[in-house]
Amino acid sequence: MKKILVGIGIVVVALLISVFLSDFTLLYKITGVVALISLIISALFSGAFVDGDRLGRNLQSESKEDRKQRFSMTNTILLIGLPNLLIVMVSYFVMN
Repeated sequence: MKKILVGIGIVVVALLISVFLSDFTLLYKITGVVALISLIISALFSGAFVDGDRLGRNLQSESKEDRKQRFSMTNTILLIGLPNLLIVMVSYFVMN
């Protein structure tokens, strides 16, 4: 729950910046960058960009604790980026 609140906090900061500067496209841009970066980093941690053979060797060589920690970090980053991704999608449809 705290992770989603961090993501919502980023959205609120982006909203305040866009209101302060009177440019609501900044909300779309800031939350879009945060969402994109969080998706890319979480995909890197999960091993989504490696082929099956390499992933299998990596899974065999790492301990259960390391795997659990890696998946926990992946979930944390995804949960931080989720509110930003939702705001990007909503603001895209509202602005167009």
